[in-house]
Amino acid sequence: MSTTTLNTNADGVTRPSANVNLRLNGAICVQRGTPMLQAFATGDLVVRQSGVDVYDPETDVGYQRSPVSSRMKSAATYYENGGRMPNPLLFNVREEDFGQVQVVITSGDTEGYERAIAEGGDWIGAGYVEFGPDLKFWVYDGQHRGGGLRIVVARDASFGQFPVPVSVTLGLDTTDELKEFYEVNTNAKSVKTDLAWQLLTRMAENDPELQELLETKDQDWITRGIEVSRTLEQLDGPWAGRIQAPNQKKVRGDNLTIPQAQLVRSLKPVLDMPVLKRADAATVASIVTAYWNGIAKVLPEPFEGRPNDYVIQKGQGAVAFHRVLPQVIEVVRAKGGRLGDPNAYAQVLKELPALSGEFVEQDGTVETRSGEEFWKVGSVASGFSGDAGRRRLGILIQTLIPKPSEEIAL
Repeated sequence: MSTTTLNTNADGVTRPSANVNLRLNGAICVQRGTPMLQAFATGDLVVRQSGVDVYDPETDVGYQRSPVSSRMKSAATYYENGGRMPNPLLFNVREEDFGQVQVVITSGDTEGYERAIAEGGDWIGAGYVEFGPDLKFWVYDGQHRGGGLRIVVARDASFGQFPVPVSVTLGLDTTDELKEFYEVNTNAKSVKTDLAWQLLTRMAENDPELQELLETKDQDWITRGIEVSRTLEQLDGPWAGRIQAPNQKKVRGDNLTIPQAQLVRSLKPVLDMPVLKRADAATVASIVTAYWNGIAKVLPEPFEGRPNDYVIQKGQGAVAFHRVLPQVIEVVRAKGGRLGDPNAYAQVLKELPALSGEFVEQDGTVETRSGEEFWKVGSVASGFSGDAGRRRLGILIQTLIPKPSEEIAL
């Protein structure tokens, strides 16, 4: 093994010279065929070698939520004030990079170690892993603690020797790494629902057994809803350019009206309909688009110009109208209409502009508002907040729709 030579650069991070080997000593095990290392790494090594695979909504690549600077600064302050890091950062050396790693067993049966990997078994021992300075350790838990460490190392070079506990899986592919992230973050701490559901959908796409399990638990509406929301964005309809993807920041002047997870949750009554339970995402999205095009025919103003001036495509409207859609579909079918025809929905919803409610002006006077005024931000519809309020709004819309039984000829 070559001698490790260290150089300290202007950023305060100590880096090894090229063509040298680095080493991590610790406990080594094989867990269900996957080799793992439990060790302590220096702060310099963690800062230098680790990476975070942040989800990019533009390319649908990556899986981590965007780092929160306030959380990293808080961690940095904690360490600078004498805080410790007892819980390990969770790393993975990816399958395609595992060839750059040499695992040396110093305590335990080397043949047993190799046999456990080959047979998907278990093994416990000790040793070290040796690798070059270009190897990447992908963080799947602890990015904010790692980010805090990066801040303190840049401020004070002595933190480069701070012992950081690490748990390293060796050789997981990116799909299994994503699964570990999902499992750890979903069960151990809160992850934003939209990103968690995005990851669940991606896993299910590559794992038929997981998809079957979701169906058994009646949770497949989540992955189906994500697929429908993606398709809605691609269709020429009211939802194109309105859905806020995970990690996509909302900026002034954009037309994003609703987070993806909120839209998906609103679609559950539609996805649970017997007639659509087994329909593919393209079919459901086409029906939903036709429905909203029908709404826009009878109430066009909220869909023209500035959609964020109205709540019809925010939580209040999406939840209420999707709760009503199963009834509307039954009426359309009873009339002999086609579920992909916006005119069929417009006919059923023709009384929608008559929906009205009272609104208290700033001077205390009470005014009745209907039509587009009903749906403006800060007007009547905005008052239907929370699950109970949105259910009440849905009930009000239902009163304007014929009952399916009224359209059935006996």
